[in-house]
Amino acid sequence: MLLTSEGRISRYFYGVEYAPRDLRLGLVEASKNQIGSPVDQVLLFCFHYDPATGKYGAVAMNLVRFAGVFFVLIGGGFLIIVWRRELRAAGSRGVG
Repeated sequence: MLLTSEGRISRYFYGVEYAPRDLRLGLVEASKNQIGSPVDQVLLFCFHYDPATGKYGAVAMNLVRFAGVFFVLIGGGFLIIVWRRELRAAGSRGVG
């Protein structure tokens, strides 16, 4: 069992052997994000606790959102670079 700082049960892991990732993410959640690295925060965004299995599993929609934001940032950066090159080329030719 993992307890919060107020003494409330945050997670209950079944069995006698626990996956290190599950235990670490459970501790980060129980501490209200007061412990853990930024990587743990990203993992908590991508994984959630499934009480049916007693383990953390991937959250597909959050992964799709992350991929969408990544694509928009990369695509936007590419467009900005292309537009800037186009404006410089037009300016050097004297076309305005």
